[in-house]
Amino acid sequence: MKTKLEGFEEAFRDGAGSSRIDCACGKTYFDEKCWGFEKGEREKIVAAGAIQLEWGPSYITFEGRTYCIDCDCWKPRAEQIMRFLDGHAYKIAKYLTLEKARKFAEAEASPTVSPEIAGEKGKES
Repeated sequence: MKTKLEGFEEAFRDGAGSSRIDCACGKTYFDEKCWGFEKGEREKIVAAGAIQLEWGPSYITFEGRTYCIDCDCWKPRAEQIMRFLDGHAYKIAKYLTLEKARKFAEAEASPTVSPEIAGEKGKES
């Protein structure tokens, strides 16, 4: 069974990794096996304190900030976010339900154009 943090990360992970990630806290992580660095780039980021991983780093973006899942700063931030979600679960579910209804109503109120008319509208004389 997955831990709470593992489930949270699976649900919110951006779905992509990278050979190099700059974490919100300022640390840089990179895949030590990456072959995509330009000449001297790898040495430069290592000298600047970048942290080598044996895998491609994954990330999660919250509130416009990108966090490397392997970074020490991520777990405390994830705990804060999970506490917020858990503490407001009912209200979040209610909001999502109301948003779904609003979007359906908006879609129902939008005009419907038949394929024939849509094809004619795009043609110019």
